[in-house]
Amino acid sequence: MKSRMFQTVAKYAGTLLLAFSMALLIACGGTKVYNVDKTITYRDSLYNMATVRQVSGREEARLENGDVVQLRNKDKKELERFFKENPGTMVSMIVDLDDQEMVYLRMQVKNYSEYSRLKKRFDNALEDITKFMGDKKETQLKLK
Repeated sequence: MKSRMFQTVAKYAGTLLLAFSMALLIACGGTKVYNVDKTITYRDSLYNMATVRQVSGREEARLENGDVVQLRNKDKKELERFFKENPGTMVSMIVDLDDQEMVYLRMQVKNYSEYSRLKKRFDNALEDITKFMGDKKETQLKLK
């Protein structure tokens, strides 16, 4: 009789322990859900980044005759020569957000050193955007 009673108690205790364990597992919830609404604020404009898949940078110079020259993959000597031949060229540094573009800066550049300073600032902004997009917890970035 004692062994039958022991088996019954053990069965109920086992069932109770299993139910308690399952309740604990459900309550813990090992996955966290973060809000994916991401926005970037820059110069009083708001850019929704929730659906953006690709972010890239583009650097262009517009010559007086209207031609556009890509500056992104030129080496230092090519750029020095370009700005020496075309002082005061209008340079645009643009962040491409899929089908949308954010003009980070647009100004006349007199020489290579001025361009280099602006490029460093632009590259830092691109790095900030990349870090921001990779951080699941961050929802807003204010670019300078």
